[in-house]
Amino acid sequence: MTTAPLLTPEAALGWLRSLSVDIREAAVLDASGAVLAGDRALAGTPRGRHLLVARSEHHAVVIHHGRRALEGLLRADMEAALAAVEGG
Repeated sequence: MTTAPLLTPEAALGWLRSLSVDIREAAVLDASGAVLAGDRALAGTPRGRHLLVARSEHHAVVIHHGRRALEGLLRADMEAALAAVEGG
């Protein structure tokens, strides 16, 4: 049984941006790495400072943030957004 998403990828990014003022770039990708919403520059999932990734079997949320972001809180919010995109 497939569960309908609670948030679209665009809405998930909007929600995340509303929770943190220090998100510089953000994207939701599908399992193949294609950008469903957000900043296309994150499609290759670059590595570096201030980059967080939350992954599942079907999607990923990638955020490049500034130094003022609270990473633990942002990571928890990303996991919640990922679950909402997947309907859970």
